Amino acid sequence: MKALLTPISILICMQAAAVNVDRDTTISGTWDLHGQILHISAKISGKGTIRNALIEANPFIQIFDTTVSLSGCRAREFSAMWYGASSNNKDNSSALQQSINTCINSMPLYIPRGTYNYSQSLQIFVLYKGQYVGAAIHLYGDGGIWDEGTVLHYTGNDFALGGQYLKGAEIDHLTLKGNFHSPAIAGPAYYAIPFSAYNDPKVGRNLAGIVIDYDGSKNTGGSTAVQLHDLNVGNFAIDYEISPNGVTYNADIIVMENIRCGDARLGISCGQAQEKGNVIRGLYSWGRIHTIFATNIYGKHQAGNYTIDGGNIAGLPIRLIYNPESGWFPTHIYNLFCESLGTIGTITAGDTKNNIPTTINNCVFDFAYSSQAGRQTLFTSNSTFIKFNNCSFRYYGRYDDTLHFSGIATYDNCNFSGPVQGNAGSVYIKYPVTSH
Repeated sequence: MKALLTPISILICMQAAAVNVDRDTTISGTWDLHGQILHISAKISGKGTIRNALIEANPFIQIFDTTVSLSGCRAREFSAMWYGASSNNKDNSSALQQSINTCINSMPLYIPRGTYNYSQSLQIFVLYKGQYVGAAIHLYGDGGIWDEGTVLHYTGNDFALGGQYLKGAEIDHLTLKGNFHSPAIAGPAYYAIPFSAYNDPKVGRNLAGIVIDYDGSKNTGGSTAVQLHDLNVGNFAIDYEISPNGVTYNADIIVMENIRCGDARLGISCGQAQEKGNVIRGLYSWGRIHTIFATNIYGKHQAGNYTIDGGNIAGLPIRLIYNPESGWFPTHIYNLFCESLGTIGTITAGDTKNNIPTTINNCVFDFAYSSQAGRQTLFTSNSTFIKFNNCSFRYYGRYDDTLHFSGIATYDNCNFSGPVQGNAGSVYIKYPVTSH
């Protein structure tokens, strides 16, 4: 005869499978829960280790000291507040880093709405026998490109958040802020600032926001399949930096979507040729920034393979792109609307042995008037393999102002607001242009 489980017996079984901590507790040694639910409504202190627990707790309270270690534990989402991260703290470095260490390759890490000051670079990595091995994490908050929500305010002078040898990581809905301030001058003097001089003397020249593959001391391999989305990163010398170490390869299949570049010398920096199949979809910047996207400045000084699709660039951007491809890989650009732009910048498509087809499609380039920016060379190029399709180049509302270019390119069904100078030898298809 089969036994029947009554509602009372089911309740007893469920209660037996859970452990409740409802008063402050100190642990030492190892506490192994063997997969039981650990419901916590008080604070656990000490230097012990909790193993194999399914953690349940209010995400907005502290339940662990940073001296408590977790091993093999799981939670639907792990809150950084559980380790004591708080907007009231002067420095959240330990709480945030301990939360990251706990969640790598195990569970999502949630940072609730608020502003978290911290002074030490946050690092996502796993070491095994002295080598980096794959590290995955889903790190997210309560913000986006408009709503700051969760703000990580980095007060140090290195990088705010870095990942090494990431494999399948996802970082989203956060605002990261540093202490870089763009030059405050205005008018032609502002647009005349060279990249090397666009600095804040109070912070380091390489102060960075999010960095992928910051260390080249242990591996030559880099990150793969990283998603960065719904992020607002600003007040850094470099907002987003990929492969700056000069040693590692990969950093490929990186997808950046709905990202905002704040005040900076450089919005997105790419450093080596094996950055393949990377996509930036939805790129926004409305502040004071020198260059939006650049390759070949840091790291191995090479150009990777990027597609930029969609976005709005406005505010006070001096240069959109610096991309000397040097025979490596092309960057393709689609559907950008740019306003108050000093110059599109420089694209050189390979060398005499390897002309790389590079396309810029369906873009609007509205340049800052010469009264605001002085006379600018609006685009520098070296090959008809660099091709603009269905693009507009204009001083908005000015039809007699000359547009100054340097070098050759191909322009298919493109519109120019006035006469063009400096691009003799370029190819024009479907649209006549007045050159002199």
